[in-house]
Amino acid sequence: MALNKEEMSEKVLAIAETLLNEGGMDNLKARTIAEQAGISVGSIYNLFADLDEVHRAVNMRLLDRLGAAGINAMAELERQGVTDVRHRILAMAAAYVRFVEAHPGSWPAVLAFNRRRAARPGPDAYDARLDELFDIVAGVLKAGDFDLDDNRRALAARTLWSSVHGIVTSGYVAKSDSRQAEEIWHQVELLVGVFVRGLERGGAFAHAKTKPV
Repeated sequence: MALNKEEMSEKVLAIAETLLNEGGMDNLKARTIAEQAGISVGSIYNLFADLDEVHRAVNMRLLDRLGAAGINAMAELERQGVTDVRHRILAMAAAYVRFVEAHPGSWPAVLAFNRRRAARPGPDAYDARLDELFDIVAGVLKAGDFDLDDNRRALAARTLWSSVHGIVTSGYVAKSDSRQAEEIWHQVELLVGVFVRGLERGGAFAHAKTKPV
């Protein structure tokens, strides 16, 4: 039975995600996708404008999956009655580490794709997905007694997310041995502990009022 357009699009994206995860951006080729899907290269371009659009669609799915992982981590802590902000942030960080480990090729390909599109003006669905991730962190911070208005809470959430992201991706847990992975996690714990303590003491924004010269 022939697949309809939606089913074939899903098949193409599933194949594309596997190719990205196995070999990164260099492994994503229209001819390989077509061969594995049992269709012509032209059929792919009837479904997607170009290979970048295929990659973009895969990335959107990954961002959705990452957001779901964060939400699930928070839901599990709520079921356990855990309200400590530091503990909740660390749980989100752990969910992110597991996500990076589970996507050793496709997640770096997301980051590489983002760097290529950095010059594109204006918000889009990509930015909306990232905002949803920041909102999860901001929701955790809102539960803390930090005396932050909405703007500062949003800034704190973005800063914390970017910092954890930097530690994890620079160390790249998926290719680390257990000792290095442990070191990366200690860095995350230190960062989160210092960050939360700064918010508790109310001095985290004391030096963030003016731009550097």
